[in-house]
Amino acid sequence: MKLSQLKMLVAVADHGSFSAAAAELGCTQSRISHGIAELEGELGVSLLARGRTGSAPTEAGQRVVDKARQMLRLERGLIEAARADEEVSGTVRIACFRSVGTHLLPHVLEALAQSQPRLRVEIDDSCEERADIPRALQDGLAEIGIAQLPLGAGLDAYPYLHDDYVLVVPAALALPAMNTSGWPELGALPFITLACSGAAEILARCRAAGFAPEPGRVLANDTSIAAMVGRGMGYAILPRLATFPEALDVRILPLPIPARRQFAIAGLPGVLRQRPVRAVVRALRERSLAARTGAGRAGIIGWE
Repeated sequence: MKLSQLKMLVAVADHGSFSAAAAELGCTQSRISHGIAELEGELGVSLLARGRTGSAPTEAGQRVVDKARQMLRLERGLIEAARADEEVSGTVRIACFRSVGTHLLPHVLEALAQSQPRLRVEIDDSCEERADIPRALQDGLAEIGIAQLPLGAGLDAYPYLHDDYVLVVPAALALPAMNTSGWPELGALPFITLACSGAAEILARCRAAGFAPEPGRVLANDTSIAAMVGRGMGYAILPRLATFPEALDVRILPLPIPARRQFAIAGLPGVLRQRPVRAVVRALRERSLAARTGAGRAGIIGWE
C-alpha cells in the first residue's frame, strides 16, 4: 500500500471520475486505474463503483476514503514539521562575546543568508562580562544569547561549545622549563591579565593550583593583550578562542590544570521556540557549520 494510491482514491472520490482525478494529480487515467486496482487487491475489497456517469466509493470504499484522508493529513503534518524552519522572515538579534562573534558566527550567518534570505540576523558582540549577555536577553535587546555557564534563573538554554583557557607567551621566548607545580618559569616577564569576572575566576583556580605571579598589567581587551605578548611585553592566560587566529609572534601552551568556559545558546522562556529564532538556533547547533570555521578546524572548540 502506497500513499500515492490513497491520493488517487481520494481524488476519484472527490471528483467522481478518473479523468478529473488524473488532471488534478498530473498523471494518466491508466496510472490511476492501475494504482486503485493494486489497492483493491491489497485490501481484498472493491473500493469504487464504476458507471456511465462516473465513479463513486462503495460502502467499504467510503470507509477506506475516510481513513485515507486521515493518513494524508498526517503526511502533510509530517512535512510541515520537517520544514518548520523553512522560509522564515524577520529579525533575530544575538548577544555574544567578541571572540564568538568573530570566529564562530560568520559561517553560520553565511549559511543562513543562503537558506533563509528573508531572515535578518544582527550581532551585538560588545558584551565583555558574563552577566552582560543574560542582561541583554532580560532587557529585550536580543532574542538569543551565546552565554557562558552557569546562567541565572529564568532562561532556557541549549548546550553549545566549550573553549579551553591557555597560556599565551612570546614566540621569541625559549620554551620555558616547568616548576614542580607544572607552571612555566618565565622569570621577570610580566603577567598580563584580562579585566573581567571570568578571567578573575580562572586566575583564582590557577592560584589554587600553584600559580603565583601577580598581574603587572590589567587590560580590558584580549586582542590588545595578545598583541602585547607578541611584542615580548609579557604573557597571559586567555581563552583559546580569544587568541585565534594564532599570530606568528605568540606561542600557545596548555595550562597544567583543566580550565574551560562552557557556552550555551540561551533565551527567555518560549523565545527559542519562535520560528525565526528556531531557524537560527538550528544553524548554530549544526556541527558541520562550526567545523567550517578556522577555529573549528584547529580543534580549539568542541561540543559537550
